[in-house]
Amino acid sequence: MLHFNFDNIQISPEHCVIGFGTTLIVAPHADDESLGCGGVISLLRKYGQTVYIVLLSDGTLSHPNSKEYPADKLRDLREKELVNAAGILGVSAENIFFCRYTDRNVPSRNEEEFEKAVENISTMLDMLQPQTIFVPWRRDPHPDHKAAFQILSAATTPGITIYEYPIWLQELGKAADRPTSDESMAFCLDITTVLAKKQEAIAQHRSQITDLISDDPGGFRLAKEMLSQFNVPYETFYITKQ
Repeated sequence: MLHFNFDNIQISPEHCVIGFGTTLIVAPHADDESLGCGGVISLLRKYGQTVYIVLLSDGTLSHPNSKEYPADKLRDLREKELVNAAGILGVSAENIFFCRYTDRNVPSRNEEEFEKAVENISTMLDMLQPQTIFVPWRRDPHPDHKAAFQILSAATTPGITIYEYPIWLQELGKAADRPTSDESMAFCLDITTVLAKKQEAIAQHRSQITDLISDDPGGFRLAKEMLSQFNVPYETFYITKQ
């Protein structure tokens, strides 16, 4: 397991989010938005900034053997959980977009569908005009998370600031997955005043943190140890060094 040293990293005050302006949160799976960015989303809305969320995958491989929740029903459930979580954080349903790529098959670089995915996201960026984008860390150890960064990197035009957020880096990452000092710098945001809202939003993803889907014993469930990593009064992001 990787451990982060924050001794030399300044935790920025909550009101700094005013400078983010219109913001797009890119979530490979329903729950990534709350785990990695629940605090910053809530603060952005607290200070009147516009927030959009795009969900890339359909999430249907979290419980692939469930008879009670076949793929279409599981997809709908996970999308509803995201809408509920986003509502708690202050983002309305009309500001959420669903791409519905097959779980674990978000197009990555050199795959046939990659250029089309980049084209679709580019069109979305042209429409939404975000000033800031949050996307998973480029080497976060999950194929959909890596693909998300690759798509956004190819689609983003100059003038948009990208912040990368880790989800599985501490839990599953190897030394080579960690940010290096010459490629990025860490940015920590104080989310003390909205931590309770973040936890409430995470709790909406019941299919991922409870036994709601009980007929697939091998199905995915976020461990308490994993969830505890996101129950802290700050969120960490990485900014590419110029």
